[in-house]
Amino acid sequence: MQSNPKSCLTRHQDMTKRIHIPLITNEDCFMIIDNKIYNLEVGKIYLTNTTLKHTAVNASKQYRIHIVGCMY
Repeated sequence: MQSNPKSCLTRHQDMTKRIHIPLITNEDCFMIIDNKIYNLEVGKIYLTNTTLKHTAVNASKQYRIHIVGCMY
């Protein structure tokens, strides 16, 4: 999944939880899940509860790239 610089997804809910593996990111890229802010760091793997209302924000001048998979 790629987020362009200076971009934000609409707030939404997914059908499943998701695994995120950040490849390129920085401190100005974050997710807001259930009104809580999360900075996902390179080198870590995250299980995100995207069945809750959430968005992803790239407030930086570079691309944000994550490998994302659905959990069934």
